[in-house]
Amino acid sequence: MTIGSDDPMTTETRVAPPKRSPRSRIDRPREEAALALLERGERTEALKILMACYATPITTFALRIVRDRELAKDVRQQVFLEAFQRIDTFERRSSLWSWLCAIACHRCLDELKRIRRRMVDSLDVLEGLAEPSEPLMDADRVAKQRALERCLAKLSPPMRTQVLMRCFLGLSYAEIGEVVGASPGTVQVRISRTLPELRRCLGKQGMDR
Repeated sequence: MTIGSDDPMTTETRVAPPKRSPRSRIDRPREEAALALLERGERTEALKILMACYATPITTFALRIVRDRELAKDVRQQVFLEAFQRIDTFERRSSLWSWLCAIACHRCLDELKRIRRRMVDSLDVLEGLAEPSEPLMDADRVAKQRALERCLAKLSPPMRTQVLMRCFLGLSYAEIGEVVGASPGTVQVRISRTLPELRRCLGKQGMDR
């Protein structure tokens, strides 16, 4: 069963946004520090700050899209290498965080295309999908994490990417729209249609709370 759809609805205004907006992951003090270093020409030091701040969530996002730990690490390296090479082009119209997320999204989709071209079996979604394990993570939390990953795996890669950009990375509909080439309203409709399906999927696995 495939849940969700990547087709926009025509009645966008009828869909209410989620009641609670995802928490933004932007670390403004560190971003300001990185930008100050860039203005002084200290690109390497600026990237060190961004990597310390954002490498872990970028890696976890990539893991949930490509579903392979080594590929997720490769994506992380690609993201920060590209950021190092292109940071002089950053126009400050958004946060550095959303700029990095856009790069990560494109690199993840590139990896999925390569996987399909090589006909690699990507159906095994049950192993190695949780966020990096914590020493004291209890069994209930592990079970919920695995259930979420199984339900996310039922989405198409583009839809899974957009849901995670909203709910895990905390990007706005406008920011996601810039990445995927869609209006904020269309992105909102896609995600609003998909979240109830995810909840139902979790409910069937006894993880509705």
